[in-house]
Amino acid sequence: MNNNPDLQNFLTENGIQLDPVGHSITNTGNLEPEENMICLLSHYGHLQITGPDTATFLQGQTTCDLNEVDDTHSQYGAYCNVKGRMLSSFLLARLNTEQYLLRMRRELVSTTQATLGKYIVFSKAEQSDNSDSVIALGLSGPKAKSTIQQLFPNALEERLNSSIANENIAIQLDDEGLMFECWIKTDQLADLWPILSEGMTLQGSRSWELLTIRQGLGEVTGTTTDLFLPQMLNYQATGAISFTKGCYTGQEVIARMHYKGKMKRQMYRITAEEPNLSPSDHLFNTQQEQSIGDIVNSVCLGNGKTEALAVITIKDIEKNSVVAGENRAPIEVLSLPYAISN
Repeated sequence: MNNNPDLQNFLTENGIQLDPVGHSITNTGNLEPEENMICLLSHYGHLQITGPDTATFLQGQTTCDLNEVDDTHSQYGAYCNVKGRMLSSFLLARLNTEQYLLRMRRELVSTTQATLGKYIVFSKAEQSDNSDSVIALGLSGPKAKSTIQQLFPNALEERLNSSIANENIAIQLDDEGLMFECWIKTDQLADLWPILSEGMTLQGSRSWELLTIRQGLGEVTGTTTDLFLPQMLNYQATGAISFTKGCYTGQEVIARMHYKGKMKRQMYRITAEEPNLSPSDHLFNTQQEQSIGDIVNSVCLGNGKTEALAVITIKDIEKNSVVAGENRAPIEVLSLPYAISN
């Protein structure tokens, strides 16, 4: 999955393995997040775009407002096709005025790069797959902020604040200051790890994905690309769409839905007594065979249950008649940490 020998040595020395889809696995096997946790987020990759036209280029291609991104503030966003369907979703940060990183699911980096490549040739900008030279780490818990502040000088006080040190980036992901990502150069990982991991429990990346699900942050994966409008994943509630910045690819459809349409489907957090639910698996009404929704992201909890984010027809949720997967497992709808609007 990664051809960088620095990372391979690090994995071996720390007893971390990768599963067939690239998630990190530790010896504990415990999925429920510990109070203070650090995770190697090997399921993520990084697309780097550099050059004097980078901000202008991204402004015309993505759902987020690049004017809100600087050296101290990052942003969630998506890249869509002309029909408004998301081809990839990402967390975007800036290293300097001509260098941006988009963190997304690793399997989407090359396809996103190929699609953007059709348009970037008209700009003074270049892109590269930095997935082998940059690795994402997740830190959560009461000790996370003080740990990160030992390495990153700028204050991290609010959601999506970012800080840069030696070409590494730290980003606060929540309002409370309990959840952070660090994007570390792989050739610096072994040196920085003792500081970042002190007092933290090492867990696999599925534990981090479970935290992300509980934050209600749906992500496009290789099996769900070209499936969802951004509003279906509640991106209007999490700040990943700007309705005021002007034109971008897919903007007409997305804006029409916002101003004139009514969403028939939205994303819910659910649990089901079904151990094998995966992204793009279908949900059904108990009275019919036709699909009424799709799994967005999921984690099998190891007790026969799966916790997931799923896009589901609103009227079927209101009727309490939704089942999931081939086994038609009944679902339970869980709370999200934000309110949903059209």
